[in-house]
Amino acid sequence: MALCSASDDVVSSEVVVLKSRDRALMIPEIISQIGSYLPLFQKRFESGLYSFVEYWDPKHLLNAGTVCRMWHNVLTPLLWKTYDLAIMEKRVPFDVLARNIKHVRSVSLLDQKHRKNTALWNALAEHAHINRLEIHDAVFPVKRLLGPKAHTLVDLKLSGNCTRMHPFLLIFVERQVFLESLELTRFEFTASDWKRILSNKSHIRKLVIDRRCEFLDYKSFKIEEEVINVDEVVDKKVIKWEVSSKQATNTMVIAMDADKTSIIGTKRKSDDDGIDTRPIKKGVRRNRAKQINTVLPNAKNLGILPITHMVLRDSQLLLPFQQAMLEACPDLEQLDICYTQKADGGIVAALIRDSCKKVRRLTLRSTRQPWTLSMIDEMPPSVTELILHTGQLDKQITTAIIDRKDILTRLELDFGQEAKGKRRLGCILSILRECTELREFAYHNHADDKFFQDILFKKPWNLPNLRKLYVHGVGPRSTNTGITQVPVPDGWRQDHSHRRSQCCDARSFEDIHKQGPILNSLMFDTALLDHVKDLSSLSEIVITEAIYHKKLN
Repeated sequence: MALCSASDDVVSSEVVVLKSRDRALMIPEIISQIGSYLPLFQKRFESGLYSFVEYWDPKHLLNAGTVCRMWHNVLTPLLWKTYDLAIMEKRVPFDVLARNIKHVRSVSLLDQKHRKNTALWNALAEHAHINRLEIHDAVFPVKRLLGPKAHTLVDLKLSGNCTRMHPFLLIFVERQVFLESLELTRFEFTASDWKRILSNKSHIRKLVIDRRCEFLDYKSFKIEEEVINVDEVVDKKVIKWEVSSKQATNTMVIAMDADKTSIIGTKRKSDDDGIDTRPIKKGVRRNRAKQINTVLPNAKNLGILPITHMVLRDSQLLLPFQQAMLEACPDLEQLDICYTQKADGGIVAALIRDSCKKVRRLTLRSTRQPWTLSMIDEMPPSVTELILHTGQLDKQITTAIIDRKDILTRLELDFGQEAKGKRRLGCILSILRECTELREFAYHNHADDKFFQDILFKKPWNLPNLRKLYVHGVGPRSTNTGITQVPVPDGWRQDHSHRRSQCCDARSFEDIHKQGPILNSLMFDTALLDHVKDLSSLSEIVITEAIYHKKLN
């Protein structure tokens, strides 16, 4: 009996241990589940100068932290890590934000109407612990966020209204000595502004110059120079009108004097306020465009910058600026550059090859075939990862990629949401049969799934070193919309990350249902997994939001 009781005690203790282990696994599962919702904070799209966020109510997740003390200690810091005003406004009171401000590490403030919101800025007064800040120039509260001299921001995203940066905001950027990532959108810069922005940035590693950034002539912002220019315009027009009629000349002189007085008054007022709000005439803009080549920042003035990741996503950037930045960043490892009609692709590629010899990842954004072809032909031999966001993939570009088959280890192709890609699939098949050193391949598919199978599955892929395969844009998979889940083939296990690429939203459920009673998109997974079953190194396949991991034997 004693032995039986002892054995029963052992069994009961094992059951208790198993139950406690199951209970211990509960918190990580909850954290992973809630963590899948956190990217919704960053699900934002822009239209012109305005930013929009999809409707989402965070109250339910925030209330989860009040269930018990354990949940509060675990979930509250996680849920308050990112504060996006566009989502949290009108759903979370500012007093709740003030109580949880110590947990906030990332703040996003883009709505201009909150510039004079005292409750918001009082809640954000203790901002020393914030690492990431995204803010609009018109929202920037000078006295609130300028703060002490020591700043600890790591990531800073600034957006404006296509004007010069506010002087106090420029001081704020200049004081961020620990900054590692800087993103600028819709600003006008002078050479002196640009030098102040990049000064004292010994820790900066990533620089993003986004849409609608313009570099201006510094002299055009001096009062004396502009007054002289206006006087010269007045004299020319007076001489012209004196030849025709005295009355017209007198009228023109009076009108131009009034305009000159108003311009000078506006200059003095804006200089007193520290804000550049002067009206810019078309002639002044033309003069600035002529002098831009001589006043853009020089690489010698910038010095050597420790930037390893640079994004030049503005199509209006001129060649002198691109040359200055590339020469100032010899340690560049990742470069994201887009097509601009102001710079030839061959010249830019030569600058990259001569100045940035350590580039390993090159991202090209272009719809112009000559520019893309020149960049691929002349890219440095150190490039092992090539990402193409382009609308062109012809035989010439395919040949240029195949010529690098012994170097490329990663290749990603994205032809945009509107591109169906039927004529490009043959070129992609030839790449998959020739580039044997590829370890990672990603393709944003917008052709019909059946057409994709008929072309790309004709011949086996010669990818013995391929480890990861990504196919985005395939038909969506979800049980909530009436589409049954995809059966998992043998030897694979399926996960769902709930994070899809932007191109995946282009394929609607209506397009999938139009394929008939047999949902071909659901069979796409099985056909693809069966086609790549002989690739021994392949361990992960991502099809839209479904992730397949190969089971270990």
